[in-house]
Parts: sequence; C-alpha cells; structure tokens
Amino acid sequence: MKVFQFIVSLLLISNLAIANDLETIDFIEVSSEKEWKKAFEKAKADNKVVFVDVYTDWCGYCHKLDNEVYTNEQVISYFNENFINIKFDAETQWGYQKAQAYAVDGYPTLLFLTTNEDVYEEIGGFVPSPTLLAYAEEVQSSWAKLPILAAQYERGTISKGETLEYIDALERRDVEKANEVAATYLKGLNDADYLEIETLWLASRFENYLEAETYMYITAHKDLMVETHGQSEYEDYIKAVYNDNLLLAIKYGDETLLNRIVIELIPEFVPETEQAEAAYITKTLYYGQREDFDNYVIESNAYLNNHVLPEDKKNFMFSQAVEILNNYESKRLYEHAVDLLKQCRRMDKDNFEVASLLVYTYALLGDKKQANESLLLAEDLADSDEKSAIVADLKQVVSSI
Repeated sequence: MKVFQFIVSLLLISNLAIANDLETIDFIEVSSEKEWKKAFEKAKADNKVVFVDVYTDWCGYCHKLDNEVYTNEQVISYFNENFINIKFDAETQWGYQKAQAYAVDGYPTLLFLTTNEDVYEEIGGFVPSPTLLAYAEEVQSSWAKLPILAAQYERGTISKGETLEYIDALERRDVEKANEVAATYLKGLNDADYLEIETLWLASRFENYLEAETYMYITAHKDLMVETHGQSEYEDYIKAVYNDNLLLAIKYGDETLLNRIVIELIPEFVPETEQAEAAYITKTLYYGQREDFDNYVIESNAYLNNHVLPEDKKNFMFSQAVEILNNYESKRLYEHAVDLLKQCRRMDKDNFEVASLLVYTYALLGDKKQANESLLLAEDLADSDEKSAIVADLKQVVSSI
C-alpha cells in the first residue's frame, strides 16, 4: 500500500510539473479575505464576472482540469479576456470557510460569481474544454447583454422576448429588480400570452401567491393550460405554487394559508388515493417547522387512526418514529415516538429494530430505567454479530445518561 501511495504521489508531482511547463489561464491564487476582496474590486472596475476554481490537492479531477482544460488555447484566450480568474484550496483554513459559505460539497467546484460575490452559475465536477467554454460563453453573453437590455427597458423600447431575457439575467444578479420587472410584465398579460410556455415558467418563479391574477387565470383555465402545455407542465406549475406558499405559511404561521394549500392545491397535482397522505405530510411539516409539536402529534394520530390500514400500521408507526428522531429535537416528539414504538412492540414483540430504537429514544429522554429495560430486550433479540455490535453501541449510549 505504501508503495502504491508513493507511486501515486510521484504521478501527481509529475503531472503538476508538466502543467507548470504549459501555458494556462492567468489564475490569481487566493488564500485570504484581503486577496479575495482585491480580486472583486478589479472585477467591479473591469465589469467582469469572476471565475473561481475551488480545488483540493488530493482531487484527481482538479489536476485533470489543470492539465487538460486550463491549458487549452481557446479556454485560455476566452477566460483571460472575459473573466477575473481565481483559485483557492478548500482545505486551507480560509479556503474551507469560503467553500462552506458557497455550500461547496465536492471537488472540483467551478463558480461564476457576480461583482457582488453572488453565484451566477455553478459547475460541479470535471468538464471538458468544449463544455466549460459553452458555460462561459452563456454567462458572458448574458452578462454583456444586461446593461443593453436595462437601457431598453428604461426607454420602453424592449420587446416581450427581450423582457423575458432581461428578467432571466436579472435573476442571477439583482433579484429585487428581477421581481419588479417580472411583476410589471405579468400584469400586462393577455389571453394569448398564457398560451406561451414561458409565461407559465415565469409565473411559477415570480407570482405564486394564491390571490395573484396569474394563479387565478391559470387554474380557472386548467383545461386550456393542460391542452396547450401538457399535464406535466401544469402540475409542475402547481407544485411550484405549493412549495412557495407552504414556505410562506411556515414563515408567518398562517394556518389559513396552510388549509388552502391542503384544500386547493394538493388535489391539483396529487392523485385522489394519495391526497390524505399528502395533506398529512404537509401539515406535519408545517407544525414541525413551526415547533408546534402538540398539533404535530394530533395530526400524526389522526392520520394513523383514520387513514392507515391495519396491516400497514406497524410500518407506519416505526417510520414515523424514525422521521422524528432524524429531524427534530423535542421532548414532546420523543415521547410521541416512544408511544408509537411501544405500539409497534405490542404488535411484534420480537422485533429487534423496534427494541433498539426504543433504547435510543428513552436515552434521548434521559429515562435510564426504561432504556435499560429495552436494552435487555434488544440484547435477547440480537441474533447476529451485526445486531450484537448495535447493542454494544447502545450500552455506551445508555451508560452516558
């Protein structure tokens, strides 16, 4: 193994040496906030997008980019002319924090950032030269057109197609202005405009509240929308409305809006046989996010008692307990999880998974006596090395109470 690692190290060093002998993009290697800010000051002065390569030393595809893509003559020419190009190592102290700020979770990650340091476009992983150039050209074209389209918009000489292009470009640079322009555009729609698929897409991004004229028109003319755009496009629009309004309901604690979502929206895109489950998921998500755990439990019990078939109850209760333990930190919900798991155990007293989860849940509640009792049962049911290892881990958990 050590010989293999040594050979790999030599290959990496060799590749780096080759790359160093080749012409490449004029990257600025950034390792501090001061250097980062300086790069963006230059970008503002030159009115250029910033191209950022987030890499690590151990990343093979990062080296592949260095050796095969950044050395391509067309790539070098285009990027040096049109972008401020910077790189940073995500495993330095500063680089790790910056990568986290941009939610980077894989390498390489390539970012096109605005002069305000916002993401204009993102590429995850290795891409060959033609693909990288295609991304870059699209970004540059959109960026270059923005001031021209802005001037046309202010003069009132912009076409509908150009307005849509303007909104699309603004979304990635100035969201507030994009909302303003989109709202004005949507107010001026006529019947023919709703036959354009771009209208449906635009409405799904910018005007999803249930009192909006676009929403009321689209849903009132559902048959026409489905005939014109297809069932899937119509349902995608409704799903976008559902998501945005659920977020608003959660944010403002608006149960009236929550009930409208359940009554009006869910039937529009969920089959009738699945609507009760969709309503249950929607309501428990709302109450969970609002930390209204009493109502969460009420909804959980109501769905269990009224909609879950007897043969499905055990699986439902177990999965609901797992859902709680994975997503919430609440004594009230832990107690609910215990109730669900105890019902599971009455239905299947020899279930190792149920006994084990009870141990863990009692431990979260700080109930050492009940945790130990469940631990003894789990230990009796452990009939494999894997299960015995789980019990050993649970013993450590219980001992720490």
